Amino acid sequence: MKCAACGKDMGFWAKLEGHSDSEVCKECKEQSRNSLQVLVQTASAAQAWKQQDAENWIARCELLARKYHIPESELAPPRFALLSNIFNLVVAQKEISEADCTFLSSLGKRFGYSPEIQDTTLQIMLRFTIQSLDHGDAPTTACTSLVLLKGEVCHWEEQAGLLVQRTKRQYVGGSGGVSIPLGHGVRIRLGAFKAVPIDKTIYDDRGSGILHVTNQRICLTGQQESVAIPYKKVINFSGFENGFEVHTSSAKKPGIFLVPHPELTVQLVSLASSPKAG
Repeated sequence: MKCAACGKDMGFWAKLEGHSDSEVCKECKEQSRNSLQVLVQTASAAQAWKQQDAENWIARCELLARKYHIPESELAPPRFALLSNIFNLVVAQKEISEADCTFLSSLGKRFGYSPEIQDTTLQIMLRFTIQSLDHGDAPTTACTSLVLLKGEVCHWEEQAGLLVQRTKRQYVGGSGGVSIPLGHGVRIRLGAFKAVPIDKTIYDDRGSGILHVTNQRICLTGQQESVAIPYKKVINFSGFENGFEVHTSSAKKPGIFLVPHPELTVQLVSLASSPKAG
């Protein structure tokens, strides 16, 4: 049997030294692994983002896969490492262009998204939307589950969770005291005192949905609960590690929106709610 890559006779024992179902010899398999490793390291060491470089790296990766008949199970890890390096180069830029977003979107559709690349893509798209709003070029997206008001446009959508604040009252420290018999059916109770009411703030999980950032409102449409907050009622936004809170002028208790990149989402909502964005 001949090696599908170099054409040399693999031989029975040479084939056994590799994998029994391999189409290439042991030397070619080693060469393919080394070449892929060098390719990933080259992308990792790059100092600046250039789309042409990225296209060349991807083309080289696919060429190696065809030349050495690399099965998908072996190709997937170095390919996704290469894609991660490419996406991280875009993240490192000060400014992200629409062409960058289009190119990365095409890569995602072509090769699929790992959880890490999907998160990086969300971060890149958020930054591009913020950048566009900041430059006065408000982006729009087609709302998937929100009926827009007159003159309302949607700038951004993402998956989000919702926690709603409520107050739970507990009574602590109360005692019924001690009942002492005095005879003739008469008893006296000593040491009784009332419990002290303590109010505790808790957050109820109201499920998940789609967060919409428009030029008029911030909304969440979910299966369990939906929320719509007009910007004219917003006092401020406060960010947390895993989400952000919207404080309003109404008496209703604020809720926390859980999002992957709260620092970016808060920046986006702050820009969308500013008078110049409207």
